[in-house]
Amino acid sequence: MIGSGGRIGGRGAGFLWFVIALALLVGHGWTFRFVIDDAFISFRFAENMLNGHGLVFNRGEMVEGYSNLLWVHLSAFGMKLGLDPLLWARIMGTVAMAIVLALIPGIVGILAPRATETSAIPGRSAQVLMAAIGAGACWMLSGLETPLFTLWAVLAWRMALKRNPIGAGIVGVLLVLTRPEGPALALIFTIWAMAPGGSDSLMHNLRRWLGLLILLLGIAVFFIWRHDVYGWWLPNTYYANTGDFAGQLKTGLPYTLSFLLSYMLSLAVVSGAAGMGGGFSTLKPRDTLYGAGLVIFWLVYTTVIGGDMLGMFRFFVPILPIMVIGTVALAAEAGWLSRPLSAAVFTLVLGLALLPASFGGKERRLVSIHMSEANLGGWILAGDAMAAQLPRGTVIALGPAGYIPWRTGFKAYDFYGLVDPEIAHKDMEFTHGYAGHEKHDGALVLERRPDYILIGNVDITDQPRTKLIPPLNREVDIVTNEEFQKNYEQIYLPVAGGKYLNLFRRKGS
Repeated sequence: MIGSGGRIGGRGAGFLWFVIALALLVGHGWTFRFVIDDAFISFRFAENMLNGHGLVFNRGEMVEGYSNLLWVHLSAFGMKLGLDPLLWARIMGTVAMAIVLALIPGIVGILAPRATETSAIPGRSAQVLMAAIGAGACWMLSGLETPLFTLWAVLAWRMALKRNPIGAGIVGVLLVLTRPEGPALALIFTIWAMAPGGSDSLMHNLRRWLGLLILLLGIAVFFIWRHDVYGWWLPNTYYANTGDFAGQLKTGLPYTLSFLLSYMLSLAVVSGAAGMGGGFSTLKPRDTLYGAGLVIFWLVYTTVIGGDMLGMFRFFVPILPIMVIGTVALAAEAGWLSRPLSAAVFTLVLGLALLPASFGGKERRLVSIHMSEANLGGWILAGDAMAAQLPRGTVIALGPAGYIPWRTGFKAYDFYGLVDPEIAHKDMEFTHGYAGHEKHDGALVLERRPDYILIGNVDITDQPRTKLIPPLNREVDIVTNEEFQKNYEQIYLPVAGGKYLNLFRRKGS
């Protein structure tokens, strides 16, 4: 059956394949059962905004401790409707990735018009391959803005390929509002959309520059607003996570290498083989070059800022659809997807090559570790117990600044400066090997005189500790401080499951 546009299968078959790919993606994501603690930082800002306290973490303290303004506002919208914030965030993430899947066949068609003129197979292959990549599936349900940022990146790329600079500029503003990396990506895609390839009419030339003007105006307004409200040109999270180039490379290089081995190697080998098999001859050379340059830029950028200590490549998710679509377009133009059987074999083999990172290896272990009782599982127990047993007005200090401050509503100081500009702007050597968790200042934390301090990344045990809670190496400057040893005593609180939260209380608090 020939459907609309001369494609085999028609709209009904296309929708069925989309549903299959989305079901595979959601099922894949559910195997991780992943929630990131940082999502609750965004929820806390959203909650304070809804309650009339402004975009703040602690009431009265103007610190941009989030890096996703648009996501915070969207989270607040769901909370205003009475929805659980994590459920709402997962719905938004799923919708964003569903739109990405829906856009994929059209973009494959732009890149490989000859191969897709009478066949929808390449687009459907790309949809299934995207569902096979664990990084996108994992972060789709994490609660953070990664899938939304990915959607804007794919949309802006489509605008660039279509030589639509106004569309690229508008979507670029959304990129800027969603992530700190947004301005760089937005400028790349908008300038790409201005490249030769569209109409040469006067109106088109005016539209080219109008798109760039829209983007630059959006960037200027946003940065001026940020500086006026918070006093800095970049978010506090940027300053907290950077500051030692050599130390950033120590974590960034292994992070990027792991990504290369998990995903990029397979895609690059297939792309190279398809290109030598004739795929390069029919693709637009300028767009191919721009796309390769974008991927290289993103690899270098992520390496330089130090990557991420969390699993499944959060920082690389936005470029994964671009890599998958580019690979499939090359294979299609090389004739590898011209028949259903060869397309099925291609999709199956490449999909199996992309799957191992989802079920084993370093990245999967990092996800499991984050969800364990040593991390988020324990933080949930601790937050629930502290909210029930400690009085309002309590002040706490801790490392994980997400679920516990959000759940308790207590004034909270984090050890690593995500919501503390004084720690974030400190100059120090990165020696611990934990991206984004290097800066600390125990004396400064103690100056704030918190009522309770959680040491040891939050310490949950089967029986109350009778000896000192083992501190992380970034917490040693707290427990060895004379002020701490003189004024704090170790206590415990019962938590769910018959276990205990061990922590320190300021004497007389």
